[in-house]
Amino acid sequence: MKNSMITLAAFSLLLIVSACSSAEGEKAKEVFKKSAAASEELDSFSMEMEMTQKMNVESEDSEEGIPDGIPLQTTMNSDMQMDPVAFYQTVEFMGQSMEQYYTEDGMYMTVPGEENWYKAPEELVDQLNQISSEEQSPGNQLENLEEYVDEFNLEEKENSYLLSFSSEGENVQALIEESVEEMFPEGTMPEDALEGLTVEQVNYTFEVDKESYYPKQLDAEMNFTMNMEGEETSIHQTMSGSYSNFNEVGEIEIPSEVIEQAEDLPDSGNTPQ
Repeated sequence: MKNSMITLAAFSLLLIVSACSSAEGEKAKEVFKKSAAASEELDSFSMEMEMTQKMNVESEDSEEGIPDGIPLQTTMNSDMQMDPVAFYQTVEFMGQSMEQYYTEDGMYMTVPGEENWYKAPEELVDQLNQISSEEQSPGNQLENLEEYVDEFNLEEKENSYLLSFSSEGENVQALIEESVEEMFPEGTMPEDALEGLTVEQVNYTFEVDKESYYPKQLDAEMNFTMNMEGEETSIHQTMSGSYSNFNEVGEIEIPSEVIEQAEDLPDSGNTPQ
C-alpha cells in the first residue's frame, strides 16, 4: 500500500494538463500560439508550485497508508535551465523536505530524514537525459493542446490574458491521456500506466503576460480515480503555480561538495535507513 501511494503521488504530479470551452476565436488562437512560442525561446525560469490532494481509498486494509480525506500538501520551488536541461529544486511533502540537482553530470538528491546526499541510479538519469528542453518548457502543455484551441475561453485583464477550461467525462479523459503520453520520452512509460486512470472533471486556468507572452500563473482543479493493485483511489487535487525569473537563472551546476559526499542511491528505490 505504501508503494502504491508513493507511485500515485508521483504520477499525479504529471497530470497538469488542459483543454478548453468557449470562444474568443482568433484572439484566443493568437494568445495561445504566441505564448507557446515565447516559452520555447526561454533560456531559464523559476517556478513555485503548491499542490493539495485529498484521497479516498477503497481498501480492505484500513491500518496501512494514509487516512481517507487527509489533505496531502506538496510545495515545490524550482530553478530550470533549458539548454542543456538542468534544474535545482526543493520539495516539501507533509512536513518533510528534500533537495535535488540535475545536470548532464547526473542527478543528486537528499531524502527525508537523512543528512547525506545521494546519487540517483543511472536508469533514472538516462530517462531524464531523454527529456528535451521543449518538453520542460512551460508552453509545452499549450502545444499539446493545439488541436483544441478553438475551445479555449479567453478573458482579458489589464496586464494579462486568462486562458481557461472546464470539462468532464470522455472528452477530457482522451485529452489528458494524450498529454501525459507526450510528457514521457518513448519507451520510458509502462504500456499499462494509464489503464487505471479515470479522469472525471478538470478546471484549469493559465495566465499569460500581455507584453512578453510568458506564463505568469497556473491554477488547476481535478477529480480523478486511480486503480492500482486492485485498490481504487478517488483523488481531488488542486494546484497553484507561479513563474518568474525569466532568462535570469544563472547556470545550474552541481556543487563539488555534493558530488564528493554523495553515496549511491539504491536501485530498488528504497529510502536509505
